[in-house]
Amino acid sequence: MRVHGTITTVFKVWKDIAIIPVVRDVVVNNFGQFMDIRLGNSDNRLIQALTKRWWPTTHTFPFPCAEIGATPLDFTILTSLSIGRYPTQVPYDDTWSILFNARQLLLNIDSSHIKSENVSITHLMMYLTVAADREDYITIVRAFILFMMGYLWFQTANDIVPLGYLVAVNDLDSAAQYDWGSAILVSLYHGLDTAIMTRGAITGFVQLLPYWFYEYCEVDHPIVKEEVKYLAYPRLRAWERGNWRKANDQAANLFIIGRYHIDHRTLKTITWESWFDSAVSETKGVLNTKLLSHKRMSLQDLQLRRGRDVRVVPLSPGGSARTRQRGSGPRTRGGGTSRRGRGTGDDSE
Repeated sequence: MRVHGTITTVFKVWKDIAIIPVVRDVVVNNFGQFMDIRLGNSDNRLIQALTKRWWPTTHTFPFPCAEIGATPLDFTILTSLSIGRYPTQVPYDDTWSILFNARQLLLNIDSSHIKSENVSITHLMMYLTVAADREDYITIVRAFILFMMGYLWFQTANDIVPLGYLVAVNDLDSAAQYDWGSAILVSLYHGLDTAIMTRGAITGFVQLLPYWFYEYCEVDHPIVKEEVKYLAYPRLRAWERGNWRKANDQAANLFIIGRYHIDHRTLKTITWESWFDSAVSETKGVLNTKLLSHKRMSLQDLQLRRGRDVRVVPLSPGGSARTRQRGSGPRTRGGGTSRRGRGTGDDSE
């Protein structure tokens, strides 16, 4: 198993294009404080070690002392992306896989950039540049959101993004209302499930896992700004950009230490209520995910067990992490689009 994609690339691109006021304002309006995160690369070996512990039937990491799940509350505190905000789902739309329709939003796309109804990350990167004569700022916004979706949140092992995701960036005025958090968390579960079952690439937003693990177990020595940790929201802002702190000269030693702590945690050495003193623990969005994380429900595929309770992610009836990966896009209150795709598919390849 190998980890695919890096969080560093995404935020480097964001830093470059955020100097354009229109681009910055639209992206921040949609994703808020998530765009304030400044992280370096994650510890891929720890991600691999944690993934080997993943149990697809319960969606937890079974450690010798307990099963720990990455819950909606964990996700929202770390990222500031809310979960369960609106109930209406934006459907995956194959209409946007037609070249004529895709070209309405990605102006320079042609058939060579499309393979099996997907667009390459390389093509999206062509839009993510800053030039004095450029005025297509909304195209930059759309390309960047697709880039985050395909390279970070819903990543695959092939550096491609389904063109059906264009439905999520067509109406940017509505995109802020989408339930991005639910879709991203489900994609994370799906990526871990797939890695375990196929022994292939580890996909989804797995770069979150080392920071999640540190909150529970304080293992692997990320560089933490302790003075702002309990006030930071999202909590990922409490970590310094750059290399992880090295306790020894050899990085391999850190991996061995991390594996040792994974195998030798006890109930007393795990911080079960790591968000208890957080300054945002009583805000509306966090309270909502707290309720979701502790609610007992009978849902196939998304049951999360920990020593003393059951935690779940709510999906509509019949949905599951595996069956809804292709169509588990963001949710919105309305789902209307500002442009409708047209065509019969004759011009797509």
